[in-house]
Amino acid sequence: MLVLRTTGRHSGKPRDTPVFFIPTDQGFAVVASNAASPRPPAWWLNLQADPESEVFVNGRSHEVQARAASAAEAQALWPRFVAMYRGYDHYRSIATRELPVVILAPRSPDRQPGGIT
Repeated sequence: MLVLRTTGRHSGKPRDTPVFFIPTDQGFAVVASNAASPRPPAWWLNLQADPESEVFVNGRSHEVQARAASAAEAQALWPRFVAMYRGYDHYRSIATRELPVVILAPRSPDRQPGGIT
């Protein structure tokens, strides 16, 4: 698990959420499943409004920039998520929306703020 700290899109306050993750060569990857609910998780909506966030993993803090994985990236990462937690395949089979894979990459100092499109 990692703890994802986002900025509330309405409140502007920090929001901490524990989520399953897998390490990648780009940083960390997470699934915005919300247990297959028709509504995406609030943390994903917050990241779409402000993709700059922070994650806490193994007692360390990392500043990250979130982005939706490409279709090819999501397809390549999906088996690793299922190997970690078999419930993801069930969620995908009953979901009425796409379950986005989100890449949390280390923030580069020259990155301009902006929403995820």
